[in-house]
This record gives sequence, structure tokens and C-alpha cells, in this order.
Amino acid sequence: MKKHTMPEMKEGGVNVTPLIDVVMCLIIFFMLVAKIGVSTGAIKMELPETILGKKMEQLKGTLFLNVTDPRFEREPSGLPKRDANGRIILKGGPKEPLVTGLVEQDDREPKEIQLYRKGPTGDIVDYPLRRLLEAAHKRDPNFSVTIRAEKDIEYGMMQHVLVQVANAGIKNINYGTQRKKE
Repeated sequence: MKKHTMPEMKEGGVNVTPLIDVVMCLIIFFMLVAKIGVSTGAIKMELPETILGKKMEQLKGTLFLNVTDPRFEREPSGLPKRDANGRIILKGGPKEPLVTGLVEQDDREPKEIQLYRKGPTGDIVDYPLRRLLEAAHKRDPNFSVTIRAEKDIEYGMMQHVLVQVANAGIKNINYGTQRKKE
């Protein structure tokens, strides 16, 4: 029986061409996966419908703020519970919005961002959302905010957020909506 042996090397070294091919394929794979895996911090919610608007292409320098009503009773999916007539079921609590977003660059899940902080006497002593927006605007003058609010939220709740964004000096504000279904 013939014995199998390694072929003789003609160039005096190891052929690394297949290794380079594999490494290039891995690099391309990870570049594609990293592009797809970018998170905006958007949470699942029913957005207002629109017939106008445009899809945002540039997400760099944009903070997505999710504005929800903490008084809404929630389904396990996170959407508001509705009664037989389609109205949202409310529970008690303060009439202040819950604002979440990706605060730090390495955040994977949205964190709560307080609109204001009260002192021991009940007076407002700090505005964390405004400070966050001012700092981001100072770093990047083209910084923008995209506000994603539930479609059934009261305007009075949205007003709290809009005032803080305006007081921070942000001029580029977008609103998250969904296309109207025909």
C-alpha cells in the first residue's frame, strides 16, 4: 500500500493565502453585523400615525427620547391595556411623563431620564434632562433630539419634555411617527 506524504514545499514557507481569505471574510462579517446591531434605544410603543414625514437616515448625533404615560396599565408586551370600548385603562399616579433613552454611549437598554429633581422642601432643585441635552449640544452644535411619544399621551405630558428640550437650546427636533395604514 502506498504511503501518503506531505507535498514538498517549493517556496520554502507556509502558504498563508487561505488564512488571509478567511480573515477577510470574518472582518466583512463583523462589519455587517456591527452595522445591523446599532440600537437607537427605541422601545415598543404605539406611535402617532402620519401621512407625511421622511425616514431618518443619519442617526449619529441623535438622542431618542421615549415618552410614556406611567399611569397607563400595561399588557405584557408593554403596550397600554384597553377596555372593551378601546379606551386606555388608567391607574393612579402623578401626571408626569416617564422619559427614557440611551444616556451613555455603551448603554444597551434605555434608562430613565428625570425631567427634574425635587429637594427636601418639594421645590425643584435640578433639571437632569436639560443638563444632559445642554452637554450634548455643547459637544455637537448639530445635535438633534427625536421624541417618540405614545399616540394616546396627553399634550400636557409632552409639554414637560418640550419645555426642557427648548430650554436646553436644541433646535433640531424630530418626532417619531408611523405611516398611516390604508
